[in-house]
Amino acid sequence: FGSSVAEMAVLAFEQLVCFGCAAVFLCSALVFLFKDRTKSDVADEEFGTTVASRRFRVITSVIALVAATCYGLMGCGFGLTSGAQHFWWLRYVDWAITTPLLLTDLALLAGLDVWDTFALVVADVLMIAFGYAGAEPNFEYTWPHFGVSMALFLLIMYLIFEGMLEHANDPTTADDKEAVVKQLLWLTAITWSVYPLIFVLEQSVLSNADDAVVSRSTVVLLYAAADVVAKVVFGFILLRDDTLLHVAMPTAPLEMVGIAARA
Repeated sequence: FGSSVAEMAVLAFEQLVCFGCAAVFLCSALVFLFKDRTKSDVADEEFGTTVASRRFRVITSVIALVAATCYGLMGCGFGLTSGAQHFWWLRYVDWAITTPLLLTDLALLAGLDVWDTFALVVADVLMIAFGYAGAEPNFEYTWPHFGVSMALFLLIMYLIFEGMLEHANDPTTADDKEAVVKQLLWLTAITWSVYPLIFVLEQSVLSNADDAVVSRSTVVLLYAAADVVAKVVFGFILLRDDTLLHVAMPTAPLEMVGIAARA
């Protein structure tokens, strides 16, 4: 009886954390979508395009809304494997939707072409899929799946830094926009690098909870904190100055179309 009460208390704490994250993501989504909207429209008109800042706001708001929905469902107890091993699988659904959108934000900001962006998104979805296969307690070959996921992660980091830093360091790129791109790149690289470490900690919990390095609730807290930084902090940095979203990188096609139309 005592162990079941303790288990219920742990689950209640994890659900409370999920509800808290859902509230943070929901409030952030509303801020991203409506903050300084008039200023954004003025900037759009000034730079000769009606989509430049709006597309970033929509994508970033959708990221936060999807995260809010998934965390809200987790707070209600949905997305948890039944049985002895405690595993929140719904977070992988969240990541499979939000991380490609986040990479799309980065690609649009840096002016990557369609095929580079497509390669990033495909690699990202495969990384999440193999990560899920490695984390799911009912699947075998945890570490081989994790290894493939890490290889894809390294590929994504290479594509991000090789492609985006090339554009950011271009002499024609505005200094302010170069700084924002680099901030977002490093934030993404550092934050995403935390997830494999949490994965390893989670496996120690799933394999032997009594001898685990951290508790199950700590794993939930770590994932939640990483998600907030990777999505909410990212969004506030990205949307901090709407005018920077219009300063074209060398290959940014939509801004170039707007500039050509003005001319």
